[in-house]
Amino acid sequence: MLIKFLSNTTISRIAAGEVIERPASVIKELVENSIDAGSDNIDITIENAGKNLIIIADNGCGMSPQDLEIAVQRHTTSKLDESDLLNIHTFGFRGEALPSIGSISRMTITSKAAGSDKAYQIQVIGGEVQGSKPAVHNDGTTIEIRDLFFATPARLKFLRSDKTELAACVEVVKKIALSHPGVSFTLQHNGKNIFKVRKQDGARENQLKGRIVEILGEDFINNAALIDLNNSDLIVKGYTSIPTLNKATKDEQFLFINNRPVKDSLLYVSLRVAYQDYLARDRHPYSVIFLEISPHFVDVNVHPAKSEVRFHDPNMVRNFIIHAIKNALSENSQKVSSTIGATALGFFNSNNSNRTFNSLQQAAPSHNNYGNYKNFAENAYVSNFSFLKQNKEPIFQDNIFSNKIAPSTKIEEEIILSSNENINFRLGAAKAQFHSTYIISQTNDSIIIIDQHAAHERLGYEKIKENIKRNSLIKQRLLIPEIIELSTDHKAELLYIKSAELSEMGLTIEKFGEKSIIVSETPSLLGDINVKDLILDLADYISEIGEDIKLTELIEHVTETYACHYSVRAGRVLNTHEMNELLRQMEQTSFSGQCNHGRPTYIELKLKDIEKLFGRI
Repeated sequence: MLIKFLSNTTISRIAAGEVIERPASVIKELVENSIDAGSDNIDITIENAGKNLIIIADNGCGMSPQDLEIAVQRHTTSKLDESDLLNIHTFGFRGEALPSIGSISRMTITSKAAGSDKAYQIQVIGGEVQGSKPAVHNDGTTIEIRDLFFATPARLKFLRSDKTELAACVEVVKKIALSHPGVSFTLQHNGKNIFKVRKQDGARENQLKGRIVEILGEDFINNAALIDLNNSDLIVKGYTSIPTLNKATKDEQFLFINNRPVKDSLLYVSLRVAYQDYLARDRHPYSVIFLEISPHFVDVNVHPAKSEVRFHDPNMVRNFIIHAIKNALSENSQKVSSTIGATALGFFNSNNSNRTFNSLQQAAPSHNNYGNYKNFAENAYVSNFSFLKQNKEPIFQDNIFSNKIAPSTKIEEEIILSSNENINFRLGAAKAQFHSTYIISQTNDSIIIIDQHAAHERLGYEKIKENIKRNSLIKQRLLIPEIIELSTDHKAELLYIKSAELSEMGLTIEKFGEKSIIVSETPSLLGDINVKDLILDLADYISEIGEDIKLTELIEHVTETYACHYSVRAGRVLNTHEMNELLRQMEQTSFSGQCNHGRPTYIELKLKDIEKLFGRI
């Protein structure tokens, strides 16, 4: 077989396959170039999700005609110091984006350098460069990309639907906009504005907060913990949601290294480990996190897309990020997302509540105006409440609110008639327990509904962790040691490597063959547990996180698997003292606002919001 040289055009098209995967890749490369050029206003126009047209217009420093002709050649850049290849402070540095894009599309660049009185234009069609010529243009650069992948039509077959490709384009712009709040962005698709953020002024912290509100909304910033931790090597800043504000996917996690958006597994694992004590595995926080590190300690040249990085000391970075996030969460450890109460109140405004409102009106046809209806409803409530106190039983009379006897509800006389001595506490005074599952408490300005099982689960969890810290877990020897076979010998080895740490937690294991582990002791606290499930779960977890997992992280993962066995179950009737004691313990326990799986332990309904439902204000 004859070995031959590839043409420059073919080389460029092959290289383009690594750099340009889809229209969003073009937008990313060109917008990053605009940022590097010092732009503070960037307008993006696309048609058919970028397949037919992409236009990026900026007000950056612009280019001279000589720079234009050099810029479209492979491996040309103004951003790299060849004497120090790791000292990278810009987005671009490889010199591949423009020639790669030009080799697979019809590209036109029009630019006017700052201080120049003339603008120039150059075209690249399928890799063929046409000379620059004079043009009309304001300061800055406009790049127009038409017929993307026309020169490599096979690539078009791998593109997804317009909806999916458009979503990818928006995601790219959103990430860059988050990391550069001092720049205004607009994104127009098929003649419609679909994304627009204005330039934020002031200090960097205020700029970032304003941009986050623009993109993620007030609910996130109002229910987020501020991250701010630094040492001589690292700085971690940003916001991350309190555990009760979470979602089923990771698509609202924005991670940046030196202001560069990245999708790095180490950062995602760090985020997950930081929350493992507070969220279920299938739930994820909202996060905007910036890591600043010396360019000499991180390699961003792992892949042409530059979204993957490699750290000089990954364990140090990982542990520092986890520490920073946990510190931030600890300062908001008893806070519950305000969106939960708003959502609950929203149910009252649903169609069901409208039907209830209409039925109330029909039950009182003689009351034709709001004032009369209000008196009618209040009188009905007072009448039933008086009946309740007289009879001391949780039974309602047939009335306009219901034609059936109410479900069993515990409202004790001493609770109703007490002096409200606990009302000034953060979680207030217990007033009732209903369905033997939920506690109702009252504060000066709100009503709080507490899930007694979820709350006690968190309290028990924290106590178990404290016992482990004090090395006060008592082991119990299994009558017959249990042998568990794992799916791979690698998992068995990783588990055995952690045998000393597991022993500190009351779990004694030994290697048994290539793929098996033998368990001889378990914590007595666990009682009769499924040892096999516990070992398999631990093996999967350590395999995913890595053998460098810290003991504290291992403790958190193991503890959460059995804490719920010692919590107050739903269905248990509590007396007044027990309910108030639970509330006081919650007030003194970190992260009592959510159970071990991230579900809220209580919902707060502000009195003013409840009064709005009834038209009182």
